[in-house]
Amino acid sequence: MRRWWPLPRPRRTAPGPASGGAHLIALPFGALLVALASLLTSCAYSYDDGLPPLGDRAPSSAPSSHFPRQPAPLGPSGRASEPPPQEWTAEMMTSWALLTLPDASGLSYAFGYGISLPQQPVLATATVPGGTLVLEYACRGADTAHVTLSVSGTAIVDSDYQCGRVWVRTIVVPDGAVAEVRASSTGDSASAYVFRIVRR
Repeated sequence: MRRWWPLPRPRRTAPGPASGGAHLIALPFGALLVALASLLTSCAYSYDDGLPPLGDRAPSSAPSSHFPRQPAPLGPSGRASEPPPQEWTAEMMTSWALLTLPDASGLSYAFGYGISLPQQPVLATATVPGGTLVLEYACRGADTAHVTLSVSGTAIVDSDYQCGRVWVRTIVVPDGAVAEVRASSTGDSASAYVFRIVRR
Protein backbone atom coordinates (compact mmCIF):
# COMPACT_ATOMS: atom_id res chain seq x y z
CA MET A 1 0.00 0.00 0.00
CA ARG A 2 1.40 3.36 -1.02
CA ARG A 3 1.35 5.95 1.77
CA TRP A 4 0.87 9.67 1.03
CA TRP A 5 2.63 12.21 3.11
CA PRO A 6 1.20 15.67 3.24
CA LEU A 7 3.27 18.29 1.52
CA PRO A 8 4.49 21.10 3.74
CA ARG A 9 2.37 24.18 3.52
CA PRO A 10 4.11 27.27 2.16
CA ARG A 11 4.72 29.99 4.74
CA ARG A 12 2.99 33.29 4.26
CA THR A 13 5.16 36.38 4.28
CA ALA A 14 4.11 40.04 4.54
CA PRO A 15 3.91 41.63 1.14
CA GLY A 16 6.83 43.96 0.47
CA PRO A 17 6.50 47.44 -0.91
CA ALA A 18 6.12 47.84 -4.61
CA SER A 19 9.20 48.65 -6.54
CA GLY A 20 9.83 52.40 -6.58
CA GLY A 21 7.28 53.07 -3.79
CA ALA A 22 7.79 55.22 -0.71
CA HIS A 23 9.56 53.63 2.21
CA LEU A 24 8.58 54.48 5.80
CA ILE A 25 11.39 54.37 8.29
CA ALA A 26 10.48 53.99 11.95
CA LEU A 27 12.67 56.14 14.21
CA PRO A 28 12.76 56.14 17.98
CA PHE A 29 10.90 59.11 19.54
CA GLY A 30 14.08 60.58 21.08
CA ALA A 31 15.90 60.56 17.76
CA LEU A 32 12.94 62.38 16.18
CA LEU A 33 13.19 65.19 18.76
CA VAL A 34 16.91 65.58 18.14
CA ALA A 35 16.28 65.86 14.41
CA LEU A 36 13.62 68.54 14.91
CA ALA A 37 15.87 70.54 17.25
CA SER A 38 18.68 70.50 14.70
CA LEU A 39 16.29 71.70 12.01
CA LEU A 40 15.05 74.62 14.13
CA THR A 41 18.60 75.61 15.08
CA SER A 42 19.56 75.85 11.44
CA CYS A 43 16.72 78.40 10.91
CA ALA A 44 18.04 80.90 13.49
CA TYR A 45 18.74 84.43 12.24
CA SER A 46 20.72 87.43 13.44
CA TYR A 47 20.60 91.20 12.88
CA ASP A 48 22.91 94.15 13.34
CA ASP A 49 21.53 97.31 15.00
CA GLY A 50 24.76 99.21 14.57
CA LEU A 51 25.51 99.23 18.32
CA PRO A 52 28.29 97.48 20.27
CA PRO A 53 27.51 94.16 21.97
CA LEU A 54 25.20 94.45 24.96
CA GLY A 55 28.00 93.90 27.47
CA ASP A 56 30.17 96.63 25.91
CA ARG A 57 27.57 99.38 25.49
CA ALA A 58 27.91 102.66 27.33
CA PRO A 59 24.71 104.31 28.63
CA SER A 60 24.99 107.03 25.97
CA SER A 61 24.96 104.51 23.11
CA ALA A 62 21.45 103.24 23.87
CA PRO A 63 18.88 104.43 21.31
CA SER A 64 16.54 107.14 22.52
CA SER A 65 13.05 108.08 21.41
CA HIS A 66 13.27 111.57 22.84
CA PHE A 67 14.24 114.40 20.51
CA PRO A 68 15.11 117.97 21.52
CA ARG A 69 12.47 120.58 20.89
CA GLN A 70 13.18 123.47 18.55
CA PRO A 71 14.02 126.11 19.37
CA ALA A 72 15.87 124.72 22.38
CA PRO A 73 15.27 126.89 25.46
CA LEU A 74 18.29 128.77 26.72
CA GLY A 75 19.61 127.77 30.13
CA PRO A 76 20.32 130.21 32.97
CA SER A 77 24.02 130.55 32.06
CA GLY A 78 25.35 131.93 28.78
CA ARG A 79 27.66 130.10 26.39
CA ALA A 80 30.36 131.64 24.24
CA SER A 81 28.90 130.00 21.11
CA GLU A 82 25.42 131.56 21.40
CA PRO A 83 24.46 134.86 19.74
CA PRO A 84 24.42 138.08 21.79
CA PRO A 85 21.05 138.99 23.35
CA GLN A 86 20.22 141.64 20.75
CA GLU A 87 20.25 138.87 18.10
CA TRP A 88 17.91 136.52 19.98
CA THR A 89 14.59 135.69 18.41
CA ALA A 90 11.36 136.28 20.31
CA GLU A 91 11.06 132.53 20.92
CA MET A 92 14.56 132.35 22.40
CA MET A 93 13.87 135.31 24.66
CA THR A 94 10.57 133.91 25.93
CA SER A 95 12.04 130.43 26.44
CA TRP A 96 14.92 131.79 28.51
CA ALA A 97 12.67 134.02 30.63
CA LEU A 98 10.18 131.26 31.45
CA LEU A 99 12.94 128.76 32.14
CA THR A 100 14.84 131.14 34.41
CA LEU A 101 11.86 132.43 36.42
CA PRO A 102 9.00 129.95 36.02
CA ASP A 103 5.61 130.68 37.56
CA ALA A 104 6.03 127.71 39.88
CA SER A 105 5.72 128.97 43.47
CA GLY A 106 3.58 131.61 45.08
CA LEU A 107 1.15 134.10 43.53
CA SER A 108 2.68 136.09 40.66
CA TYR A 109 1.67 139.76 40.33
CA ALA A 110 4.19 141.02 37.76
CA PHE A 111 6.42 139.40 35.17
CA GLY A 112 8.59 141.14 32.60
CA TYR A 113 11.60 140.50 30.38
CA GLY A 114 13.47 142.05 27.48
CA ILE A 115 16.80 143.42 26.26
CA SER A 116 18.54 146.37 27.85
CA LEU A 117 21.27 148.22 25.97
CA PRO A 118 24.16 150.12 27.56
CA GLN A 119 23.04 153.50 28.88
CA GLN A 120 19.43 152.74 27.87
CA PRO A 121 17.46 151.47 30.90
CA VAL A 122 14.10 149.80 30.40
CA LEU A 123 11.16 150.72 32.66
CA ALA A 124 8.24 148.46 33.57
CA THR A 125 5.36 149.25 35.94
CA ALA A 126 2.93 146.97 37.77
CA THR A 127 0.21 147.42 40.40
CA VAL A 128 0.94 145.14 43.33
CA PRO A 129 -0.91 144.44 46.59
CA GLY A 130 0.40 145.72 49.89
CA GLY A 131 2.39 143.57 52.24
CA THR A 132 5.50 141.45 52.00
CA LEU A 133 6.42 140.42 48.45
CA VAL A 134 9.42 138.87 46.75
CA LEU A 135 11.31 140.31 43.78
CA GLU A 136 13.09 137.71 41.64
CA TYR A 137 15.43 138.88 38.88
CA ALA A 138 18.22 137.65 36.61
CA CYS A 139 20.20 138.66 33.53
CA ARG A 140 22.20 137.08 30.74
CA GLY A 141 24.62 138.14 28.04
CA ALA A 142 26.77 140.47 30.15
CA ASP A 143 28.86 140.12 33.29
CA THR A 144 26.66 142.37 35.42
CA ALA A 145 23.47 144.39 35.17
CA HIS A 146 21.54 146.86 37.31
CA VAL A 147 18.01 146.73 38.70
CA THR A 148 15.97 149.35 40.51
CA LEU A 149 12.56 148.80 42.10
CA SER A 150 10.78 151.93 43.28
CA VAL A 151 7.43 152.36 45.03
CA SER A 152 5.89 155.85 45.22
CA GLY A 153 9.18 157.39 44.16
CA THR A 154 11.20 155.56 46.82
CA ALA A 155 13.83 153.06 45.68
CA ILE A 156 13.46 149.83 47.63
CA VAL A 157 15.97 147.86 45.54
CA ASP A 158 18.85 149.63 43.77
CA SER A 159 21.90 147.50 43.04
CA ASP A 160 24.20 145.91 40.50
CA TYR A 161 24.06 142.13 40.27
CA GLN A 162 25.93 139.34 38.53
CA CYS A 163 24.39 137.63 35.52
CA GLY A 164 23.99 133.89 35.21
CA ARG A 165 22.06 133.25 38.44
CA VAL A 166 18.70 134.14 40.01
CA TRP A 167 18.56 136.81 42.69
CA VAL A 168 15.80 137.11 45.30
CA ARG A 169 14.93 140.17 47.44
CA THR A 170 12.14 140.52 49.98
CA ILE A 171 10.26 143.82 49.79
CA VAL A 172 7.44 145.46 51.78
CA VAL A 173 5.04 147.73 49.91
CA PRO A 174 1.95 149.71 50.99
CA ASP A 175 -1.57 148.93 49.78
CA GLY A 176 -2.43 149.91 46.22
CA ALA A 177 1.19 150.65 45.35
CA VAL A 178 2.55 150.91 41.84
CA ALA A 179 5.94 149.25 41.50
CA GLU A 180 8.42 150.57 38.95
CA VAL A 181 11.12 148.16 37.84
CA ARG A 182 14.02 149.65 35.90
CA ALA A 183 16.50 147.28 34.23
CA SER A 184 19.74 148.48 32.72
CA SER A 185 22.95 146.99 31.36
CA THR A 186 26.29 147.92 32.86
CA GLY A 187 29.47 148.18 30.83
CA ASP A 188 29.48 148.00 27.03
CA SER A 189 27.43 144.82 26.48
CA ALA A 190 23.70 144.38 26.05
CA SER A 191 21.97 142.04 28.47
CA ALA A 192 18.74 140.12 28.62
CA TYR A 193 16.79 140.67 31.81
CA VAL A 194 13.80 139.06 33.51
CA PHE A 195 11.96 139.83 36.75
CA ARG A 196 8.95 138.53 38.65
CA ILE A 197 7.12 139.87 41.73
CA VAL A 198 5.41 137.16 43.75
CA ARG A 199 3.85 136.53 47.12
CA ARG A 200 4.87 133.24 48.72
